[in-house]
Order: sequence, then structure tokens, then C-alpha cells
Amino acid sequence: MRICLITAAPDHPLLAATTALLTPRHHVEWLDPETYDAAPGGRPGSGEPADVYLLKSRTPRALALAADLERRGAPVLNSAAATALCQDRVAMAELARRAGLPFAATSASATLTELAEAGAPAGPLVVKSRHSRRHDLVARVEGAAELRKLADAWPQEPVVVQEFTANSGWDHKLWAIDGRLFAGLRRSELAPDGRGPTLPLPVGDLPAEWTAAVLRVGETFGLDVYGVDLLDSGGGAPLIVDINAFPGIRGQAGAPEALADLALRAAEGSAVRRTALQGRDRTAAARPDSGPLISTSRPGSKPS
Repeated sequence: MRICLITAAPDHPLLAATTALLTPRHHVEWLDPETYDAAPGGRPGSGEPADVYLLKSRTPRALALAADLERRGAPVLNSAAATALCQDRVAMAELARRAGLPFAATSASATLTELAEAGAPAGPLVVKSRHSRRHDLVARVEGAAELRKLADAWPQEPVVVQEFTANSGWDHKLWAIDGRLFAGLRRSELAPDGRGPTLPLPVGDLPAEWTAAVLRVGETFGLDVYGVDLLDSGGGAPLIVDINAFPGIRGQAGAPEALADLALRAAEGSAVRRTALQGRDRTAAARPDSGPLISTSRPGSKPS
């Protein structure tokens, strides 16, 4: 099988470990969407596509490349559409809440400057970049002065706002690969001392309501590989504050094996479909030309 990684960092620990599992019997290659030279017209070449593509990168160029590969019939995990949906925190929140998921109430502001000019917030807020990306904005704001200071640093940044939910200060990080769950504890990125390391968290120690919500995220968003950030909002009630397509999932035993299994299953399905289509094309080409297959005469009429 040919498995292709769409990423600028094939040495990422999860990808490197997955590649090591696959390469004894399969061919693994990679495309850097930021430096890849497409064929004339912007297409990713006219050669035979790989059996499956793993979309680790989430940049605009990566999404465009993935979408074009899908139009050519190549399977991409996660799909370009599902990945793009997780980049827009407004669309993400709207879909999650419509599906009945316990997602934090989220509102949007055109720019951070506009938000600051609207006046002092009624209480502590969490302000995030509307468009999820590397090094985006995530900050807790206590009042008008902090909001103005943030706006001075990010004046034209489109943002979303969530009410701050009192919690333990720990984010529950849950990851899923094709329905298999992994978990860890990490200090919130809003903590004054920074995140620190991710601590192990057995999935079996989590409430069934939490794991069920994470699995429903995958079904709702059409994701195969994803992460969910959860808070305990009180009394063990889960609150989802973010969803990420194809996160790093570092240091989780069994994650590379799960990703390798997913890639092979998708690749094998792609190869079977391609073989079936090629067989159908060969049969059609070999069939003698016996004229139209559909009669143009009306029922009951005599042939001319």
C-alpha cells in the first residue's frame, strides 16, 4: 500500500512512529503542502494517487491540496471539509450545540478592537482567535483594562468569546483515532505558569458521559483522528471548549498502532474500489459495439 502524509514535519513523533510500523511492508511518503510544486493549473500532478492520504497539516495550502486529491477520488483522513470546519470556532460551536454536545456557549466579534470598544465585560471571559491555527490567541480577560491591552496587541484579530468557567485549572485532553480513545491531563493554557507536561490519564477512569461525548464529536464532525479539550464544569459535568482535527497525540501508548491500522484499512478499501472500477472499465472496453442498449421504440409499436 502507498500511504502519503500531508505534512511539513514527517518526523513528528506520532507520524514517525506510525511510519516505522508501516514501512516494513508498505511504502510511506510525504508531501509538504507549503513547498510542494503542483502541476500546471494547480493540480497535485497527474500520476496515480496514493492509496490514502493522512492530512496532518491544516494550513490553507494543505486544505486546498487535500480537496483536490478528494476530487480525484483519493481518500483523505480527515477530509478537507471536516478539517476546515474545525478551523472555524464559530462554525464548530454552532454544529456542536445543534448536535446536543456539551459545548461552551460561544459568540463572535469581527475584531478584538470592536470587542474592546463594546465596553467592560460582565465577568471573566476567555477570548480566542476565531480561526484555529498554530500560535493563535487564547487568553483569559478579567476586565476592560485587560481587554484593551489585548486589543492593542491583536487589533484586527477576529475572535470568539466564551464565558470563563470555574474549574480545577486542568484541561482533560482526549484524543480519538478511529473510535479508540486516549487521554491525558494538562495544565490549562490560561494558567499563569504555563501548560507544563501532559500527565497520564487512564480512559477507564473517566465518566462514561465524557467518553460518549467525545465519540459523538467524531460522528458529528465526520472526523477519524481528532482531539477534544474538556473541562469539569462542576459535579462531573463535561464542558467541551475546543475540538482539533488530527492533533499531535504525543506519548500515548497505542496511538501509532491505531493510526497505522486506520491508514491500512482506508488504503485497502481504496485499492479494492480502484480495482473494481478498472475491471469495469476493461469489461466495457472489451464489449463489442452492438448498437444502442436502450430501445427507442414506443411500447406496442412495430420495429421499423
